[in-house]
Amino acid sequence: MARRSASRIPVRPPARTPDRREAPRAPAAQAPGLRRFETFEATFLGHPEGAGGFLRVPGLPKGPGQDPMVDWRDAHGAIHGDRVVAEISGEGWDGRLKARVLEIKGRGEIPLPGTLQKQPWGWRVVPLEPRLPQVIAVPPTDLAEDGELVSVRLDPDPEARQLRGTVVARLGKKTDLRIENRLTAALFNLRTAFPDAVMKELAPFPTEIPEAWAKTREDLRQVLTCTVDPPTAKDFDDAISLEVLPPSEGGGWILGVHIADVSHYVEEGGPLDEEARLRGTSVYFPDEAIPMLPERLSGDLCSLRQGVDRLTMTAWMTISPGLEVVESRLSESVIRSGKRLTYDEVKEACIELSSRKRAELGGPLCDLLDQALVLSRQLTQKRLGRGAMNLDTEEAEFIFDAAGRPVDARRYPRHDAHRMIEEFMLLANEAVARFFTRKKIPTIYRIHDNPDPLKLEIFAEVARTFGLLKPKEVPTPEHLNAMLDKIRGGPLEAMINTLLLRSLKRAEYSADNIGHSGLALQDYLHFTSPIRRYPDLIVHRLLRRVLRGQPLPEGLHSHLAVLAKGASDAEQKATEAERENDKWKACLLMKDKVGQRFRGRIQGFSAKVAFITLDAPFVEVGVPMGALGGNFWVDEHRTKATGLRGSVVLTIGDAVEVEITAVDEDLRRISAWLTEAKAQDEHGKAFTFAPVLAAPARLGEGDFEKPRAARAQTRGGGERSRRTEKPQGRPPRKAREARPKPPKGSVRGSGKRKGR
Repeated sequence: MARRSASRIPVRPPARTPDRREAPRAPAAQAPGLRRFETFEATFLGHPEGAGGFLRVPGLPKGPGQDPMVDWRDAHGAIHGDRVVAEISGEGWDGRLKARVLEIKGRGEIPLPGTLQKQPWGWRVVPLEPRLPQVIAVPPTDLAEDGELVSVRLDPDPEARQLRGTVVARLGKKTDLRIENRLTAALFNLRTAFPDAVMKELAPFPTEIPEAWAKTREDLRQVLTCTVDPPTAKDFDDAISLEVLPPSEGGGWILGVHIADVSHYVEEGGPLDEEARLRGTSVYFPDEAIPMLPERLSGDLCSLRQGVDRLTMTAWMTISPGLEVVESRLSESVIRSGKRLTYDEVKEACIELSSRKRAELGGPLCDLLDQALVLSRQLTQKRLGRGAMNLDTEEAEFIFDAAGRPVDARRYPRHDAHRMIEEFMLLANEAVARFFTRKKIPTIYRIHDNPDPLKLEIFAEVARTFGLLKPKEVPTPEHLNAMLDKIRGGPLEAMINTLLLRSLKRAEYSADNIGHSGLALQDYLHFTSPIRRYPDLIVHRLLRRVLRGQPLPEGLHSHLAVLAKGASDAEQKATEAERENDKWKACLLMKDKVGQRFRGRIQGFSAKVAFITLDAPFVEVGVPMGALGGNFWVDEHRTKATGLRGSVVLTIGDAVEVEITAVDEDLRRISAWLTEAKAQDEHGKAFTFAPVLAAPARLGEGDFEKPRAARAQTRGGGERSRRTEKPQGRPPRKAREARPKPPKGSVRGSGKRKGR
């Protein structure tokens, strides 16, 4: 499928502005395995808001609150990307581990993007990485000109007083089309070009499938299959087929999920395999993709294009009327996709029942899709019934003009056609995982550990304050799904989704199967996207060995553990790069909208910023807490901000109006003032809050005028009485000089006092 994703509860603080020393301590996730005064090696990560930063410790889980914090006084000159030796020094006021840097072992080896600038004293590069505020001195270069974007490699000596580097490549100009994509790739060190050895390995493959390859496979070219993907998809790696069993055979369905057989082309240990392993996954920007595999494979030889023979791996699942998979079978196959469909085409034909579209697709294909929708809806209900989470996250879809510039951002639409394909892919992934588990064959699983009980209970406490959970109700999956259904589409949906995501752990790849708590499955892996995910390719390769009866290599489990760790790290890096690119696209979209007002909702808080998601365009902006017109403080759960001595409470999900004040493309930030908000007072009563300090983005001369005093009516007409008018401003100079001076020796006099 082409891609477009119990302890004591802290006491709630009082309405007044709290003393931080008395504030209850919020439980924080701590990095396991680190003890006080124990030394360890780590990578220093700078903080974009100033000095200090965090330590990324190899081998420890990644996530909010996991990285030890380093105060600027304990950084000892370390900059973002440095390899350091550090030790744990204690805990912060919020329970987070603190550390100090003991030694800087070396600078980061990854080239950094920045802006080349010529100064009177020489050349320098201003990094685009906000966590590296230092400028880099560089020698003169012929690779780029003043003002252009370049890639610079830092000198390895950490003892140098001046940060120095060397320009290694020109990236382009700020005005270049899609320059933000190249800069994002440089920021996250994404591999964009394929080595010559990879292209040479692809050269001998024929464009058409030889009949000799098809003879050894299950021939499904006469079976009606189709692909369903977004309209902009270029690679199609999954197809479906469905047969309805007659009542005489017990009823039910035979579902076929056919996945492009990438492992046939990617030889284990070859240049192509090594490049795919280093990339780990494809990276998707709104207007461009960095593929894991070359276009010849991802867009041609392994793409299940309509009417073309393609090699596949097929998962057959016989499903009973009670939705039980009574039999599953896996095979190497060859198919010929009958139709390439988009999600909206399925919606138009089989959900909206457009007679024109149904006639265009034909009766057999419409019957397949009708039955597929019926089956997928029942599978969804079964999945939710067993305790799987039904948590929908909203994604932004950017709209571009003919020149490639973003002109709008909307919520990515999701409907039953999307869920149909997702349900079938989930079922195929589970079937393949069960195959490996039952045969006790090592593989790479997709795991999702159980939520942290303390974090989940904290979430439940917040939900209880909003009446979404009963006082003694335990946050089980059944209760959580019922709560999510209740708030879906309402003002609390954003807040609850955000808080629930914070309480859940991140899914990852592992050679050890601990189950997938989010899907409520004991056996689950990724099988359905080998074009864009390296673990899927590994699963295909192992499955072929088993189906052909070939022996498995020794030490397979430990080898898979290393591959799984690399795949998880690559996935996280790709996710961060995609988010950063979305922020860049949002800045390009909003940079000509400074001074305009938009409606939106509060999405979250940090200690200094309230984050607002606009309704249209669907982007996120930041409002400084100081712009709210009072001393606002954020609670320990970061769900609400309270200010003006407790008289104003702003909560995640509240509707607001903001005015855009600035767009910083270098930091990927959109700033705004809060002009109006639907808030609550200290008694929980809703009212409209308008901050008094929220100034307009563009001040006019009239904005500086003070309001005039009330006019006093006189007998002579409507003129203002001079007796009631208060003097305004400083008196004229003549009036000041005519004022009598105080006597000498007076406290207010200008002469020197005696006796001093």
